[in-house]
Amino acid sequence: MKKIVFTLIILMPFFWFSSCNDETSEIDYNPNVLSAKDYIIAEDALLEIVNAFLKGINDTLVIENNYGFIDYCDVQYFTSDNSMRFSYGEVNRMCPDNKFRRGLFWASFSGPVFDEGISANLFTDSLFVDNLLVEANIDIKNLGTNSDNFPEYSLTVNSSLIMLADTAKINGVSITTLYNMVWSQGSVTPAIHEDDIYLISGTASGISSNGYDFSIAITEPLLNYLDCFWISQGFSQLTVPSAEFPTGDIDYILEDGCYNEIHFYFNENLFYDFIK
Repeated sequence: MKKIVFTLIILMPFFWFSSCNDETSEIDYNPNVLSAKDYIIAEDALLEIVNAFLKGINDTLVIENNYGFIDYCDVQYFTSDNSMRFSYGEVNRMCPDNKFRRGLFWASFSGPVFDEGISANLFTDSLFVDNLLVEANIDIKNLGTNSDNFPEYSLTVNSSLIMLADTAKINGVSITTLYNMVWSQGSVTPAIHEDDIYLISGTASGISSNGYDFSIAITEPLLNYLDCFWISQGFSQLTVPSAEFPTGDIDYILEDGCYNEIHFYFNENLFYDFIK
């Protein structure tokens, strides 16, 4: 009898540990992970447009000659109506980030490019990336210099739809944003975009391709280095109201430098994804 009791006492921690594991394994993290993956893909697609715009508005050839060829994109500046066209042509072009693009987007300015107080409205026109439709309507406003003497801009995504490379899904992901961008490095040499870094802060919200509502709060500014294809540093908090654990974190992992691996943490569990 004593041996049986002793054996049960020894085994109790193992039963308890097994029970905890079963409980943890029953949690459905799909709403969290799927929303996080969709969000970073959509964010990346929209920032590709924004970054092309930021390169074009400060390019010497564009400003002086009304035309430039930047990252396989034809950039035309129409001074008469304060607008720019960013075109990849009617057939796919392989771009430096190893993505095919065709179609275009426009930037329409409320005044001289790109003076303090002036807004630019960016809108796509049959823009396809790797044969996937990207629709966006974006407002960027020059807010002037901030208290640290850096140029600052508001970045508002009014609407967007990004189709995903998943044949099992018929819906894309849509997000809106209320972001601010601070031109933290490179503003003294505006024509040289290779040293340009923008720090992004603010909030976003959206609907994943699986129909989950989510919201984003940037908790550590995102480092947007124009010559890197991805956000290379920063943290965001993701909230999915319908999930069992609604709140988690997105880590753009500084350790890998300019690379495409991104980590997600939900209930202290690590998930990750690689974006193209």
